[in-house]
Amino acid sequence: MIILQGTYKVAPTKRLTILAEPGNQDKGTLAADIDALTHGCALGGGKCNITVTTQHGQMTGTLYEKKPRKLSLWQFEGHLSFPQRD
Repeated sequence: MIILQGTYKVAPTKRLTILAEPGNQDKGTLAADIDALTHGCALGGGKCNITVTTQHGQMTGTLYEKKPRKLSLWQFEGHLSFPQRD
């Protein structure tokens, strides 16, 4: 499980997209988070489990690495949910 240090904005569908291309990143994206996601997804076969702080509080989920293509940028994306309470 990777714990991201930045604060990220989640869409109403609970979808999170983190742009990894330098110069195209959203406010709140940290270089250390991109490095952790890159390393974690490499070990996890293109996906990694994360915990992240959002505008709604702590959320968890799985992000998938999307490599750049002709009209898209390098990014990590997936859906999040609120953690289970004990």
